[in-house]
Amino acid sequence: MNFLLYLFIACCIYQIAYQLVLLTAIVRHKNNSASQPVNNSIIPSVSVIICAKNETENLQKNLPVILNQHYPDFEVILVDDGSDEQITITDERLTIITLSKEEKIGLGKKYALQKGIEAAKKELILLTDADCWPVSENWISEMANCITEEKKIVLGISPYKTESSFLNGLIEYETAQTALQYLGFALVGNPYMSVGRNVLYNAVLLKSKKWSAEELSIASGDDDLAIQSLATKDNTAVCLSKESFTISEPKKTWKDWIQQKLRHYESGSLYKLSHRMQLGAYLFTKLLTYACLFYLLFSDSNEKNISAGIFFFYFISITLLNLSLDYFLHLNKRWYFSLLNDILYCIFTVTLGMWSQLKPVKKWK
Repeated sequence: MNFLLYLFIACCIYQIAYQLVLLTAIVRHKNNSASQPVNNSIIPSVSVIICAKNETENLQKNLPVILNQHYPDFEVILVDDGSDEQITITDERLTIITLSKEEKIGLGKKYALQKGIEAAKKELILLTDADCWPVSENWISEMANCITEEKKIVLGISPYKTESSFLNGLIEYETAQTALQYLGFALVGNPYMSVGRNVLYNAVLLKSKKWSAEELSIASGDDDLAIQSLATKDNTAVCLSKESFTISEPKKTWKDWIQQKLRHYESGSLYKLSHRMQLGAYLFTKLLTYACLFYLLFSDSNEKNISAGIFFFYFISITLLNLSLDYFLHLNKRWYFSLLNDILYCIFTVTLGMWSQLKPVKKWK
């Protein structure tokens, strides 16, 4: 048999096993969480921090939803990161910190976030973005219920709003793949990132984080680099309750989405080596899977039928795994486009990941 056929088979097995292990961890955790009673005897106070730059329209829509949360003790800290328009929303639980454009020269979102963290007065700090809104009035309570004396970080879920465009389908797929990995790895004891749109910290722990000059030099990383520094297998929990979700407004154009992904991928160079290797192996074997398939199907190889049969099994497996993600986490609603989105996800992730290292992004907005 052709060496490439063996390589193709090995890559397919790796891809399926990789996703199956992570999905199994998520399903097991979700089932265990459903059977455990919620402890309402201790209700810690919470500071919700939002960094915003020129987000007046989103804040007018989303801040009331956050301020209307059913939680007895919380504050909202809004850091105005040098916006062109003045934010005029008022509420007794809302504190607005305004940063001047002169103060922010050369500094990204992490500086604004740090100012919000320094101002936080509560026991827990819950981070989200201006273009996000909670799906329920129990968002804060669902996230806070996962905090214990041992668990000091809670990773939440924040899918993008579902729209009818082709781009939105790819965004959904990429978001589902990212969630599968950061939630799954956290549950098997290897947390490496979060989404800054929905993550909760013990305030003392988060305030201990000091950004290095290298971290401050890049526009992204306010979420994943904090996890890289602070998270361990023992202090990190995952919240899968649907009421704990926040929904984010997706990018409308390819240009805006590519710019967003370039910012996100830029921080990957500062990940721990073990994390870079595990994520790199997943992408590399996915790329090899399609490269080998293309060669085996369109060359004069004698194993075309075998290759086609193996790929059919791979395609069915990936589709079922994505259907399961939709069922258990309400993500990847267009799982029936799994094959097309999987190929595009592979191409864009590899291309943009390399591009982000060659052409760093200096602004977060």
